[in-house]
Amino acid sequence: MTSYRQELEKYKDIDEDKILRELSAEELAQLDLELAEMDPENVLLPAGLRQRDQTQKSPTGPLDREALLQHLEKQALEAAERQDLVPFTGEKKAILGMYTLMSNKQYYDAICSGTISNTEGINSVVKPDSYSYKPVPDEPPNPTDVEETLRRIQTNDEALQEVNLNNIKDIPVATLKAICEAMKANTHVRKLSLVATRSNDPVAAAVAEMLMENKTLESLNIESNFITSAGMLSIIRAMHHNRSLTELKVDNQCQRLGDSVEMEMASMLEQCPSVVRFGYHFTQQGPRARASIAITNNNELRRKQKKT
Repeated sequence: MTSYRQELEKYKDIDEDKILRELSAEELAQLDLELAEMDPENVLLPAGLRQRDQTQKSPTGPLDREALLQHLEKQALEAAERQDLVPFTGEKKAILGMYTLMSNKQYYDAICSGTISNTEGINSVVKPDSYSYKPVPDEPPNPTDVEETLRRIQTNDEALQEVNLNNIKDIPVATLKAICEAMKANTHVRKLSLVATRSNDPVAAAVAEMLMENKTLESLNIESNFITSAGMLSIIRAMHHNRSLTELKVDNQCQRLGDSVEMEMASMLEQCPSVVRFGYHFTQQGPRARASIAITNNNELRRKQKKT
């Protein structure tokens, strides 16, 4: 079956500018809404284009460039000069004592010998001794075929027990929703990971619905996405209807989730003994302490169940 990335090759030669010029105002507005759902933070756009036009006000008149330049020049000439905090005298200053800085190696050499025999100078301060930079290689792209994986989930393929879509940033929201919909009836997938897939609140709602019906999934990881407090609350509340999940990771979302969400997390862990691993960095001491105690109790309960 043709892979998802190979399917995208047929769109390489499309003239996007021509298509946009032919769209009506209503179609452009609809496209803007679709893009807001697919790319809520506008990460795919250059920094200068990320703020959308949110005004519908008509211009009060044509732009007079010469009048604007004259106004700016007049304003600059009339502005009072600001006094310098330290008057400029023309004298050159030096940073006193800079030449006397010593590294640890120079300091201990001086103590042992009684004289400053190591005169490497300032370079030894800014450059650590015996240090070499080790470049970190980039992570290889995730080779998972998204469409093929969706088909296998829908057909309940018994050989598919782990789904890893991490770092695939071009998965449409509709496809992510379809994966969650298919997971409702799947009885073989034990681990689902959607890290850095640009999942947003509509995807979070689909995940919540999946958690309320799925009886097989044991591990879910949705870290590093664009899920807000509203979307996270739906997932946390859905956990009260789930008894199979033992590991849930939700950390590093696009914005701070808030105190009320953290309290809901702690309450969920106290009422869901099946959860023995929870990935989230609490910002408040109260929910953090409650969550830690709850996880400890859940692990102890799991240990006792295994012994019996």
